[in-house]
Amino acid sequence: MNTNHTSQALACVQGPKSPATPLPTAPTIIVIVVLALFTGLTLSGMPVETAGITVGAGGLLGIELVRRLIQLFPHRRSR
Repeated sequence: MNTNHTSQALACVQGPKSPATPLPTAPTIIVIVVLALFTGLTLSGMPVETAGITVGAGGLLGIELVRRLIQLFPHRRSR
């Protein structure tokens, strides 16, 4: 038996393939929107530091807005 041929055959064995996992939709959209906003602000002439601070502050305000809106609605639905 040719040992070189056997070692090449063992090197070509593939392991089990895992199913492809899609990216989560909501976080992906948020990342794309934030990058687009940052790029737009930077291309419009705003300094990079100011654009970063603006997008960061807007994100923090958005998170707080969502938290307050969630508190307004009841946690359980009545049937």
